[in-house]
Amino acid sequence: MYAQTRTPRFSRRRRKSPAPAIIVAVVVLLLGCWLFNLTCGRGKKEDASSLSEYANRVKAMVEASNGIGQSFASLRATLADLIGDTGNLGARLEELEGQALDLLGQVKAVIPPRSLESAHYALVICFEQRYRALKNYRPDIINAVSALELDVYAENISQDMLELVYSDGNYLFFRRALEDLLAANNLQDLGLPDSRWLEDWESASVVRVRSFLQALKGTEVHGMALGKVTFDPEGTVVRVDGDDVHRLPAVDEISVAVVVENQGNRPESGVTVTLSLYSKIDTTPVRQEKTIDRLGPGEKVQVVFSGLRPTTGGVRNIMEIKVDPVPKETFIDNNQKLIYFTLG
Repeated sequence: MYAQTRTPRFSRRRRKSPAPAIIVAVVVLLLGCWLFNLTCGRGKKEDASSLSEYANRVKAMVEASNGIGQSFASLRATLADLIGDTGNLGARLEELEGQALDLLGQVKAVIPPRSLESAHYALVICFEQRYRALKNYRPDIINAVSALELDVYAENISQDMLELVYSDGNYLFFRRALEDLLAANNLQDLGLPDSRWLEDWESASVVRVRSFLQALKGTEVHGMALGKVTFDPEGTVVRVDGDDVHRLPAVDEISVAVVVENQGNRPESGVTVTLSLYSKIDTTPVRQEKTIDRLGPGEKVQVVFSGLRPTTGGVRNIMEIKVDPVPKETFIDNNQKLIYFTLG
């Protein structure tokens, strides 16, 4: 019981950091907006109806973005419980990614008031960064939870989190620009909500991300176990020379069903279960092998071996059932059973 390795579902590569280009773009944007406000934008009057309509539209989009951000934060806070099923984790992240992409399309379609064109571009960049962070985070975290080497994924996830840091800064700039214009047009009651997707900026550092991943992988538990074994036909159990012996009716063939359980918190695939049958007078074992394609955390399945032809006439038969340990499994005492039985 304990451990597993899986082939990453996404290609492993070191992404080129977008940070320098983003920082340059943001600096140019802020400088341009500052010059615009300094020369002709500050305090400019806008049509109140159009400005009000614009403010309400973007407010709804920001609130929707906040909802996605809260869902993403909740998901990251419960990753220890979710990484046991990376398929479900990936689906939930993909859903958030789709919502962010839809929201990005909406904000791009908005035509802002003339004096807010540059500021609106900051909002577009903000939503673009949030979508991109979600898009990249999904393969990065799924690869990281199954990887032996964490450095590449720690750097990639750090870059994903930095995208959120930059997005929060771009939104803050946009909010201040819009609220200044609203105040200049006596529309202060149309203020925007706060919008922060990453409260703790230090959590975006490579060191913090690596520590987080190491702690997350420390919660990993793997282990297979054999459970109840039943015969068809059924018999009775008696104690003979200190051993439990199953006494079955006199038949030519029997079937044996065994319960196999995944006692870990990770899904396992390609699990092999083997039954070996021999007797005291015929020590050459007959083997059957079954493969379980997939077994989820805590899941139990019944594996059936049929067409078994034991030695008859009251001779003691020995049956060994074994489930192969999964990679890195350390506790294997409950991975096998030895059963004695007779026919007739």
